[in-house]
Amino acid sequence: MSDKIFIKSRSDNKVYAVDKGNFDLDADIMVIFESDQCQEVAKVVGEAEAKNDELLVRDTADKVAVLIRRMNDNDKQADSKRREEATAFIQKCQEIIEKHKLPMELLDADLSFDGKKLTFYFTAPGRVDFRTLVSELASSFQKLIRLQQVGARDRARCTGGVGRCGQNFCCNRFLKGELECVSIDMAYEQNIGQMGSNRVTGACGKLMCCLKYELDFYKKAKKKMPAVGSSIKTPKGNGIVVSQCIMKNKVTAELQDKTYVEVDC
Repeated sequence: MSDKIFIKSRSDNKVYAVDKGNFDLDADIMVIFESDQCQEVAKVVGEAEAKNDELLVRDTADKVAVLIRRMNDNDKQADSKRREEATAFIQKCQEIIEKHKLPMELLDADLSFDGKKLTFYFTAPGRVDFRTLVSELASSFQKLIRLQQVGARDRARCTGGVGRCGQNFCCNRFLKGELECVSIDMAYEQNIGQMGSNRVTGACGKLMCCLKYELDFYKKAKKKMPAVGSSIKTPKGNGIVVSQCIMKNKVTAELQDKTYVEVDC
């Protein structure tokens, strides 16, 4: 697929394989593309990331995306105005939700680059029948309406806040729709999984995204250190490694007399 590149739509995170034409585009570059519904903003992603993404759109006749151009300064200004327009629609949408007494929390809105499609993001405790809502929103705003239910991570990204580190949430500050899978194994790899869920979960109640940031460092560092359970020689005699301190580059060993000694690696 050398004549193709992969782009991830900002509005719904779907990934499309598009003809790159004469464009020379690296990963993370923002582009404008056209789908069967409207013109939207997307980000170029690598092939490996795209093919592992469950939202990869398979090539079919009715799901064609066409790359228009790389975003220029004028496009970015126009897109910024669209974002402001989208925000202005939230209050009216909230009023209609309350009118129909729907059990959903409205979080954010996104307007396509050409202004034709309006996406509202919400959370709800379960499935919501919003067919009547969509009809009234389309009539009120005269746009193609899309409602997307999101999870706890996306909710935190939309609402924002401050994490235990004292910084604004990563998902809100710079991840921007690129929330990757985080597993408890990552916490154990960094020797903090055993500290309990409160130590490794964020404000959203899910595992902290930042567990992924230093994972490669920990994996490489641990390979250079004696493994837990292995035998080592220490200045005080032979011992069994019981723990590793990656940041100090030291291990703790239990000696035959049941005492402990910390050893530099």
